[in-house]
Amino acid sequence: MLTQYALQIQHTPEALIRIMDAIRPEHHDDEIEPGRFTLREVIAHLADWEQIWLDRITLAVEYPGSTVETHDEGDRAAAHNYSSKDVHHELEVFSNRRRDTVTYLLGLAVDDWDNTVKHPENGDMSVMDIVNYVIGHDLYHLHQVSLYLK
Repeated sequence: MLTQYALQIQHTPEALIRIMDAIRPEHHDDEIEPGRFTLREVIAHLADWEQIWLDRITLAVEYPGSTVETHDEGDRAAAHNYSSKDVHHELEVFSNRRRDTVTYLLGLAVDDWDNTVKHPENGDMSVMDIVNYVIGHDLYHLHQVSLYLK
């Protein structure tokens, strides 16, 4: 069931833009956490994965019970060349894709939120479970990006 908090994901792009505006561009390629994405790569990752979230939600609504594909974030980073992405362009891509996700969610019927897909590692996931996963993912990366403000 949709809650007022679930759609707060619509604010993640604007929060990221505010944080990014406070970070000098020469730090975009810094690795603040050893072995993790640079700031540039985090933003590219968020832009890239937003389509995956929407695809999974759409699959659950339109084809309940379907199995979703898993993705390795490191492989995707290399394949999609996150390290060379323009941060501001990727923020725009993320903003647009997130807007599409929220618009789709707003159009769902109450019962659609209970539709599930099968995730090979996480088992059955309802639309609400996926949105909750997105919330956690957003919070993790907002925290990560905020570390660059020190």
